[in-house]
Amino acid sequence: MKSNTGYVVLSVLGVAICILFLPMSQSTPELNAQESIANKTSNKIIMHIHANLSVTVNGKSLIVPNGIGINSSLWKDHSLDKFGTEQKANIFGLITPAMSPLHTHDSSGTIHVESTEYRNYTLGQFLNIWGIPLQGSKINLLTDGNSTENYDNYILKDGEKMILKIED
Repeated sequence: MKSNTGYVVLSVLGVAICILFLPMSQSTPELNAQESIANKTSNKIIMHIHANLSVTVNGKSLIVPNGIGINSSLWKDHSLDKFGTEQKANIFGLITPAMSPLHTHDSSGTIHVESTEYRNYTLGQFLNIWGIPLQGSKINLLTDGNSTENYDNYILKDGEKMILKIED
């Protein structure tokens, strides 16, 4: 009888986690930024995409750090905060951190776009949140192997691979 109770508890917990986190895993199509005001639905995350960023500085790899847009030392620009999440306690009593809508959870280079609004987000906005100095540098952006003009206004897309080359 004890072993059946364990299965029931695990099943209920699994269902609860799916109900809480499944809506966050859905991708959204690219949107026109001018449409963003009408797309605001709540304070819950309704947009969730991932883009991968690799960075080289003068030919040497630079690790995209864990905690950009979460850790205060890696959260330099707060202009997008209203589209991110606030610090609060969840139903399990755990405190969830405040997060910018553009952030990293690890050092894999994955940029998480987790927003309370459907809107376009750019690589430049992510770099501003990170706070890396680019003034005076030559910047080249490759997206899925193609050279891209204007890295600063490049709209992040789900599943893409970006290489940002910075030269002094």
